[in-house]
Amino acid sequence: MTGCAVPPEGDRRSGTACAGESRVSGVAIATAILELVVCFHHAVLGDDQGITDTTARLRDLTDGGDYAYYTDIAHFMVGLPLPQPSTIRWTRTEADVRSAWRGLVQARQQRLPAGN
Repeated sequence: MTGCAVPPEGDRRSGTACAGESRVSGVAIATAILELVVCFHHAVLGDDQGITDTTARLRDLTDGGDYAYYTDIAHFMVGLPLPQPSTIRWTRTEADVRSAWRGLVQARQQRLPAGN
């Protein structure tokens, strides 16, 4: 990757330029990780369209691969049901994992300044 600029706060394109660069350079896992981080960002801000877009890109990147559980985590972060039963065997119950990821988002939301 040659470097990425961070878009202004609230810009839905957060991570899009970086994701494109990582795909071109063949670093698919970096792209998936970046999309998961961007999904966390949208979840904290409550950006439904950003969540939808990012989750779709994440699903496309990880579908059937070693990192398919990233899509599960994205759903857990935003409190959405999984579109289909998970094939992942978690080290704890799925409810525990879901609660932990959702808790991270909620803790970050509480730290945002008023009005965000």
